[in-house]
Amino acid sequence: MSAVQEFLGDYEEGLREGRYVPESLPSLSFVNKQFQLALCSHFLFLYSEHVDLDFHINSVREMCRVAYEVRIFPLLKLGSEHSPYVEPVIKNIERMGYWQKS
Repeated sequence: MSAVQEFLGDYEEGLREGRYVPESLPSLSFVNKQFQLALCSHFLFLYSEHVDLDFHINSVREMCRVAYEVRIFPLLKLGSEHSPYVEPVIKNIERMGYWQKS
């Protein structure tokens, strides 16, 4: 909750200063590898019942395009069930050369 409060307290100033830029997946206006990290929290995979596989694939590929590292969480859909899209998305980004296993 403290992180949420800190963000909300900074949001208006951050908008004015250009630190927050309204964008929408699956298409982002940023250039290739503009960011070190792209983070998607509580959207992809969580709403698997509402957002289809193509949207997930296109969104993850786009985040991989604009950032060197991509983190997405949770990998579960609502109700804490396994999202059926995790494996197909991983296979797709492996084929595209984005996935690097540690």
